Amino acid sequence: MTYRIIDSLCYVPTEEVVMDLIISLPPQMSRYLKDIFGPRVAPILGISAEELYDMKSKLTVPELKAKLMQFMPNIRKLTMSIEDFIDHLNKMGVEKAVIFNLDEETPSGIAGLPNDYYADIVNQYPEKFVGFAGIDPLKKMNAVREISRCYDIGLRGIAVRPFMFGIPPHDAKMYPLYSKCVELDIPIWFHLSINYSTNSMEVERPIYLDIVAQDFPELKIIAGHGGWPWVNELVAVAWKNPNIYIDIASYLPRYLGMQGTGWDSLLHYGNTVLQDKILFGSTWLFMGTTIKKLADGIMDLPLKEEVKKKWLYHNAATLLGIE
Repeated sequence: MTYRIIDSLCYVPTEEVVMDLIISLPPQMSRYLKDIFGPRVAPILGISAEELYDMKSKLTVPELKAKLMQFMPNIRKLTMSIEDFIDHLNKMGVEKAVIFNLDEETPSGIAGLPNDYYADIVNQYPEKFVGFAGIDPLKKMNAVREISRCYDIGLRGIAVRPFMFGIPPHDAKMYPLYSKCVELDIPIWFHLSINYSTNSMEVERPIYLDIVAQDFPELKIIAGHGGWPWVNELVAVAWKNPNIYIDIASYLPRYLGMQGTGWDSLLHYGNTVLQDKILFGSTWLFMGTTIKKLADGIMDLPLKEEVKKKWLYHNAATLLGIE
């Protein structure tokens, strides 16, 4: 069965991005390389997850870059050129993909790929990609200026992980970013779920989005990763506020339909009153699967047929102004 797909949260598997995901991963998140993504990635490099974790946690950035160069033939097994990736997306029925950057230089001390890298991809292939800029709210007015600059070079959204900055979405430091997003009519994506860093999860409680949505009713808000383990709270906040969307990236769809996993309310209300608010996203690169298999998992859920199509394509198309 063929169906249309918009991937609302998609990694670009170029050599530069894969290297950057390891090198600029904040030290606070090193555990991801040992327990979360490392067990899938490290064997491809020919090392153990523990060895990858040790490299990340003990080496300086220049030392880590030099060490990873030794594994470059294996790293390339994870990568594709942009042209090959587009062909891959076309074969899977992915009509558009939202590619995204993150800027967490202030708390991490590491500068990753610039937003310009993603803007270049979007400008070369505007029919296939939408780009979200990474924004560091602790950079204050420079963060606001960066939103404007990124809009001028073709990016059409921003992305922030509150747990990395230790501030909840309703913190005053965030409000200048929201004003600029409303002015430019672009969405903001939040990481809003469990994290495995050394930082607190508490700042990402969905209830904080209720405050933001009330203060900025024109702001397009995407609550990333479904809000688990606060799914009921996020469902209530999204039901109340018309400007809040929910993406389900980074989770295997079969768990959404499995009793006892905490997703019951999203599946129920996502089939009814929230059917126009759920977005399919993959973050497929380290998931050990493909975008198509993840999308097939949505098609297997106990949802109305027209709702499945909304989750996979039409809701994102509406939010992003694609149709």
